Amino acid sequence: MTKEVVSAVAPQDGDTVVDATYGVGGHSAALKKAAKITLVALDADPAAGVIEANFGDLEKVLAGQQVNKVLFDLGWNRGQLSSGRGFSFMYDEPLNMSYGARPRSGFTAAEALNEWSETTIADALFGYGGERYARRIAKAVAARRKIQPFATTFELVETVRDSVPAAYRRGRINPATKTFQAMRIAVNDELGALKQGLAAAWSALACGGRIVVITFHSVEDRIVKHYFVHLSKEGGAKVLYRKPLVASAAEIKSNPASRSAKLRAIEKICTQ
Repeated sequence: MTKEVVSAVAPQDGDTVVDATYGVGGHSAALKKAAKITLVALDADPAAGVIEANFGDLEKVLAGQQVNKVLFDLGWNRGQLSSGRGFSFMYDEPLNMSYGARPRSGFTAAEALNEWSETTIADALFGYGGERYARRIAKAVAARRKIQPFATTFELVETVRDSVPAAYRRGRINPATKTFQAMRIAVNDELGALKQGLAAAWSALACGGRIVVITFHSVEDRIVKHYFVHLSKEGGAKVLYRKPLVASAAEIKSNPASRSAKLRAIEKICTQ
């Protein structure tokens, strides 16, 4: 959604723009092309080659610096799928799932699966992943770890596959998709980091500044939506789109992952 991002951020010459989720730098490159900006780029993944920091630590990174625009793209780049950290159910890798060198939560996916109670696992799968068979999967996880602790992605994939109904296994998406999403969110404390990052961004924003956020699942989108509504009700803020922007049909065709993307934006309005 590069075109939509540039339009929503609306960079102006002289702006200080924060790309809080740099990734491979596509959005940053487009924003720098659109205007002469000062870019502050960060990413939790040290391989990104920018400031190594989670967007949840934005307050510390900015250290009182005022900025004009902040972009959060909560998707993750394809390179992480083969990073060896267990993000994908397509590769047999250690069940780590941490974006950074150390898990923000303090635990890896394997540690959570092996140590959490069955109820806690079920709640995480349902709350973070919207997994309707969360209790069945959690029960299977608890049974399997008694035989052998979880260590790799394929062990989790097999456990999920064997615990859900046959029709679910034959569905459009891999039956382990939501389980992996939920564990990734938990390991990286993504929801807590998002709330902290949004608050820090708003605090650092200059008058007329904007925050633009692209989410990829309903839990994140709900947090952003509610926070923006809260700010607008308090006054001094204007939600820029009544409904979130979504990817065009052409983009979805070329990049299927964009089909679930939602872009929301808000502007800080300061009155005398």
